[in-house]
Amino acid sequence: MTTPAVSPGAALLRASRMFSIPTALSSPPGDWSTATKHHSDTATKHFPTRLSVTTTQASRANGDWGFKRSFPSKTTSKQTIPLIRVNQVDAIEQVTDFNSASDHSITLHKFQEMNMAVTTPPASKASVYENYTKPVSVFEEDSDITAFEPGQETTSENKRWRFNGPWLAGMADGDFEHYLTKVVRNKRSDFRTYLKQHMAKEQAADKRKAALEAGQDDASVAEVSPEAITDELYTENLRRLRADRIELYRLISRFLDLAPVSIEAETQSIGSMAHNVSREFRQTGPYSVHGPPITHPSAGLSYLRTRNFQENHPLYGPQREHAPVKSRVLHPRHPASGIFNPMVGTGGFVAQTSSGDTATGNRRSGHKGLEEFDLSTPGGAKKYFGLRSATVDSNGRINLAVDDSGPQAVLVQKEKLGEAAVWNSSSKPSETSSSSKPRNSARPAGTIRAFGNSKSYGLSRERNL
Repeated sequence: MTTPAVSPGAALLRASRMFSIPTALSSPPGDWSTATKHHSDTATKHFPTRLSVTTTQASRANGDWGFKRSFPSKTTSKQTIPLIRVNQVDAIEQVTDFNSASDHSITLHKFQEMNMAVTTPPASKASVYENYTKPVSVFEEDSDITAFEPGQETTSENKRWRFNGPWLAGMADGDFEHYLTKVVRNKRSDFRTYLKQHMAKEQAADKRKAALEAGQDDASVAEVSPEAITDELYTENLRRLRADRIELYRLISRFLDLAPVSIEAETQSIGSMAHNVSREFRQTGPYSVHGPPITHPSAGLSYLRTRNFQENHPLYGPQREHAPVKSRVLHPRHPASGIFNPMVGTGGFVAQTSSGDTATGNRRSGHKGLEEFDLSTPGGAKKYFGLRSATVDSNGRINLAVDDSGPQAVLVQKEKLGEAAVWNSSSKPSETSSSSKPRNSARPAGTIRAFGNSKSYGLSRERNL
């Protein structure tokens, strides 16, 4: 059976991105350490893998979502916002396989309402505090680079997030063997040429250094061409590189465009360095320990470069702090199981609270929900937190850090949500209560001060009947 012929315009529209669904992304990598502990089929994935489709309310009532088949309104009308995720347009049962896409779409809307800028993750545990106090946006020009100028790949290798080669530490044994067989072994001649160019640059640098030590002008030193490197000199330098693992890995990683390793991994091979050779150890990059991210560091969540702006209240004017977010306590503090910081749900994400000298970090904070499960409150214990930072790790997870917010900011936010009344109560004249009147400490005239005795306390035997 042949398909009916279509016009060129219809064929163009069918092939265009406007009338086609993009290919689904690969599923996020799972945590194999928790495979034997628990598993949930309904848990939300780290990031969406398929396109979210929406329509108008009138079209949803008719089942019109822009596909060739109408979707049943009984299934699509259960959610407030019309959002679906099409898994397969034509299934084997000749139906369209779809489900709700409210999980990721509404989470994205919540994150954008918080006006949070995505920053680069901390390079090490020692730089966590600096990452909070001096956040660096993922859209900075020295790190958000995809098109490089000559020589820029080397200078920005510890800052950029995109590499042509894979991350070797995150590859399985089979994938690594396949990469060596199919990719690396075919580039032996190219790597030999690359090494000769590197050796020529080293010889030219040594000649300029010798000229400066002799008091001559280094500009008159001629450049060394790669063709001047003989086979004997190449073999001698190659033996030296094999004994210097740090320099050899740097050359291989720059040739294959691999992600650099952390400075801790480089310092472990100091004993195998070549003698009388200077080495430059650069600062560990944000993606050196866990590898580069699988998407852009912002993950499309926010395109703000900074959060250094001031919110303006219509009644109270400019605010010193950003509006706090009402969060639900998911797991209180439990030092016996190793949980020293409570976990809260903020804007659809599991956020980590601070452990410093704050009300949340203090065990005597007075908030019952942070110390134990609050079963009496409907929906669980809730508390207002201020946002500190938001980062995306190498697996595509969003890490949100929260901290205590000021009492004034919490009170203003409660009034905005209708949970408190501040403006009306502060604008009314305060009535003087009896407790606020000054106390008259003077005794009436003709009275004497009697100390406490049995008679003054009514314990004497004399009674007036």
